Amino acid sequence: MKRTLVAFGALILLAGLPLFAQAQEDSGLDYFGGLHKKGSQIISLTTGAEIPLFILPADAQATESTPLGIGASFSLNYQYFIANRLTIGGSLCGAFNTTVGGRTLFIAPVSAKLAYWWGRQPIEYSASLDLGASVLRLSGNGMITPFAKLGGGAFYQLSEAWSLGAMVYGWLIPELHFGTYADLTRYGTFLEISLGAVYHF
Repeated sequence: MKRTLVAFGALILLAGLPLFAQAQEDSGLDYFGGLHKKGSQIISLTTGAEIPLFILPADAQATESTPLGIGASFSLNYQYFIANRLTIGGSLCGAFNTTVGGRTLFIAPVSAKLAYWWGRQPIEYSASLDLGASVLRLSGNGMITPFAKLGGGAFYQLSEAWSLGAMVYGWLIPELHFGTYADLTRYGTFLEISLGAVYHF
């Protein structure tokens, strides 16, 4: 229940980001010292906690909302500004979560990224959507599944090129099965809370 409340709080915060961005636009702010203009590029590295929220439909015999423990995540991201404040790019992520049985679930998503950046120095913000595919592996067994990631973050500019910040993302990973195994289909949701370094060039 606590994890669900945290997820709803994060989603409410994310819902307010576009309104804040519009207010920033209306006030005529600059493009963060020229870093958020068309042709600029970003590389970022992140690491943090991967918190499983719930799995749908739930197993009728399960005693907990998810059989996974809190794990660790990391990512490498590239973004290119196709317009002022708007980027396209890609990301390579990874996450490890232990199961109640002591095994390890490894998740490796690869996705395309669409993001929006804004802010007044020294603080900048971003909101992004990732869509792609993920490799799931558990005890030597694996499969490829769809992947979606939605969230955003706030960053403090340390120098002309570097910023450090914190991010919150929601992950959706459907484990799809067909035919006689269709009843094994599950939809996993995770909350990523991470710290990251951003390099502008």
